[in-house]
This record gives sequence, C-alpha cells and structure tokens, in this order.
Amino acid sequence: MILLLSLIWRVIFSYVLPLGTDEAYALAVGRSFSLSFFDHPPLGFWAPALAEDILGAISPLGYRTPSLFLGTLSVWLLYLCGRQLGGEVAGLWTAILATFAPFMTFSGIMILPDGPLYAGLAGALYSLIRLAQGEENKFWLWVFGGTSLAVALASKYQAGLLPISLLIWLVFTRRAWVWLFMPGFWVAMLISLLGILPVMLWNINHDWASFNFHRERVGDGLNLLTFGFMIAAQALYIIPVIFIWSSMRLLSGDLWRDAVSRLLLLIALAPIAMFNLIYLFDGRSLPHWSMPGWMALLPLVGVWLSCRPWASAQRWLLGLTLSTHFLLMAIAVHVGNGTFTNYLEDTPNWDNTVPLIPMARTRQALEESGYLEGADLLAASSWIEAGHIGAAMGSDWPMRVLQSEPHHFAFMSGHALSGEARLIGIARLNDQDAMTKKLLTIAQTLDPTARLIGVVIVKRGLRSYFALPVIAFLLESS
Repeated sequence: MILLLSLIWRVIFSYVLPLGTDEAYALAVGRSFSLSFFDHPPLGFWAPALAEDILGAISPLGYRTPSLFLGTLSVWLLYLCGRQLGGEVAGLWTAILATFAPFMTFSGIMILPDGPLYAGLAGALYSLIRLAQGEENKFWLWVFGGTSLAVALASKYQAGLLPISLLIWLVFTRRAWVWLFMPGFWVAMLISLLGILPVMLWNINHDWASFNFHRERVGDGLNLLTFGFMIAAQALYIIPVIFIWSSMRLLSGDLWRDAVSRLLLLIALAPIAMFNLIYLFDGRSLPHWSMPGWMALLPLVGVWLSCRPWASAQRWLLGLTLSTHFLLMAIAVHVGNGTFTNYLEDTPNWDNTVPLIPMARTRQALEESGYLEGADLLAASSWIEAGHIGAAMGSDWPMRVLQSEPHHFAFMSGHALSGEARLIGIARLNDQDAMTKKLLTIAQTLDPTARLIGVVIVKRGLRSYFALPVIAFLLESS
C-alpha cells in the first residue's frame, strides 16, 4: 500500500510539473548516444532517451517513466533494509520515511541522475547489511551488491564514496577481514567497476573533461551564509523532524559500537561530512549533493521509531509531511499552468517560471511560425536555453551553444556545424525586448547581417506568457 500510494502521488507530480532545467538538458543531450556525459555518468541521461525510443513522442510524464519505476524500487529496497535490521515494523517505518522525504519523492519523479543513484545505493545497502550480519556464503548477495553499486557508479559520482566507507569499515572490523579472502568479495568489486568503465573511457578520450569540471566547482573561500542555508535546505529536503532523528542516529555512540550499524553510519557520514565541508567554502553549492548520506540513515531511524510508540512525534511527522507535500504540489501546479495568476490583469514580477517552457506547445508554435524554414541548425546563448529548446524540438534539429559553458553540447555534432542558423531565446512577454537585444548582439558578432525574423508566443496555462525571439544569421564552423 505504501508503494502504491507513493507511486500515485509521484505520477500526479509528474503529470503537472513541466520539465526542469536539468531534466530538459538531460533529455536534449541524451538523445545522442554517448558512453558518458560532461556533467554526470550516463544512466540518468540514457533513461529518458530510452523511454522516448520505446514510447514515441511523449509528455513529461512519459519521459519520467524510468524515474517513477526507480523511485518505487528505491523505497522497496529501503524497506528491505529496515526489515533486515529490525523486523517488519522497522521496514515499514523506513518505507514511510523514504516516501515522506521530499528528496526521495523528487528523485523518483524527475529526469535526474539521483533516481538510478538512490536505487543502486539502496540495493548495495541491502546486500551489505545481510553480508555484515553473517551471510557471506550467499554468493548471490555479492553479485547483487556489486551490480547495485555498478548502477550507482554509472549514475552519479557520489557513489564513489561508498567503497571508501566500506574499506574504512573493513579496516576497523576484524571479523569482516575474512571477506578479503572470499571470491564473492572480489567478484562484487569487479562487477561494480563496470559501472565506472564508460565514464573512464569517455573521459580518457575527452581530456578528463568531467573531472576537471567538477574540480573547478569547489573553493570560493569561507562562506558561513551559504553553509547555514545549506543546513536549512538539507533539513527541508528530508523534513525537519526526520533530519533531527537522522542526526541523532549519526551521533549515537551505541550504534557506532555495533558492527552492522557502524557500516551504515560510515556510508552515511562520508557524503554528509564531505559535502557539508564543501558547503562551508563554496557559494555555488546545492543541498542535494549530501542526500545519499541522509538516505543511508533512514533504515536506522526506522528501527529506532519501531521501538517507540510516540504518538505526538508521529503526528508532527505526518503534519509536517502533508503540509510540505501539498505546498510542493501547489507550486508544481502553478509552475505548469500559472494557476494563481492566470486571472490577474498583469503577471506579477515574482511569477517568473522562465525557462520552463511547455514542450508540446513550444514545438508546435515554432514549427507553425515558419521561422525555422531553411535553417540548418538551432542555437542558444547558454546550455540552459539549449536544453529546453532542444528537448522541445526533438533530435531533428542540431543545437549549438554560442557563449561559455556549453556543457555536453560542446561534444555533440551541432557544435561543429555551420550554415543557416536560428538563435532562439526564452523570456517572459514583458522581457522580450531585452532578450531580443541580447540575442542580436551575440549573433551580430558572428554575422553582421543577423536579424530578428519574429517572436514566437507560447502560452502557460490560459495566458500568453513565454516570448521566444528568433534571430536568423549565418554561422561559421568553429
């Protein structure tokens, strides 16, 4: 029942919420097969493209089908973790916590690397719990654990912290030293390395672009304001009361003395400690980076709650969760349809959902405008706009990013193409003049004869909202 209700709620979210920036980008670049990608390992980029190939031209809900499945799988695997640690009630509590935590909800909705990452990590946790409890002779657990870790490693770089935590645990857990002499352990390690193999091969052939990109993102100097914001954001991402309970488990001396619990704590501590340290010194941080660590604590919190009939605490959890999720649903509905401002005379300044364009409407409007006739390729001023426009227009149109930070677009065919191009921007109606001026300036540095050929208007809900200026110019190969 928990799995079904969780899935239904996430399907509703998927239906009303337009593709976010990272989602549109993943879809746009993932349509062109690559062993790996500039920003992340490949699984999160392959999944929506595979869904499109199987289901055809589909809606955001269809593109998110793999994430919906992976989100359900993650909750089920975490339930198994909790049950293995503390029995049926502990498993149910763990599943409830995973369902309630917003970061788990959205990883099971959005086209992001987090969906396969959490499913892979949850599978690896389940295998490690059983192995640490003394089931080392069950070879399938080693294979399942290695495969799960391979999935995680092929999804996001945070997964690389789990083997480090496991190594530390092995060093300080004498009764687990026997693992080093078991074939299953080495088979699991070899299988897991298959997950990172595509990443390594792609980076070897592209001057280690991914690793250089992530290395350059860290280190702006001490930033206490960002750190405080990140702490608050992490609490909101998992519901404040779950955040408090999880922190208590992380600091529990009794759990650190138990070998099995210590394994989970070390797996949790690595991303929590590492990324909170980064938050302290980097103003460009994102709170979801540390979420794999908080996820690893959920089974321990589930065990703890199963032993405490705290009706008041449960009411706090339910109240905070329901209010948070319904607020998020209201925001999602408005972002997709402008529900709260459709009937106002003017759109308020705060109501800015650019560049989250509706895919089907945008494609139809651009095709019907005739502005793309004779064009050899499309162009955008940033990877963000390129992602949204590319996702909407499909794989028929090569895309080129004209300014800095093209991300994976720099490694796609459109980056080297030349010919008649259409530079397209995304703005609100009242910002279209400024956007048009910006695009003309960019295009005219490449072709002095560049000109505005029109502005495509796209509705958000009932109101005309998005303005897409289209600039025609001749683009030389780079």
